[in-house]
Amino acid sequence: MTYAQFYRRNPDGSLVDRSVVILDGLCSKQWMGDTAASECQCRGYDAWRIFKGESFSRSAPISNVWFVAKDEPVRNPVWLSAHAM
Repeated sequence: MTYAQFYRRNPDGSLVDRSVVILDGLCSKQWMGDTAASECQCRGYDAWRIFKGESFSRSAPISNVWFVAKDEPVRNPVWLSAHAM
């Protein structure tokens, strides 16, 4: 299973996971990154990260945390094309 996990900031600045979207593992890595970034912004979350594993409880992150807020560094989700999943 491959999924995007979305985060919100706590008042102290730490990130808390709030939601996930299951991604189609047969689609391209670029599509997964674009979809995660788009859904994160549309849903009003602050950041996202891609995970992969057998289940939610047995998964591991396969990307960095990517921020969509304007005050965070601009990061392009092209990491997906440079990293094997």
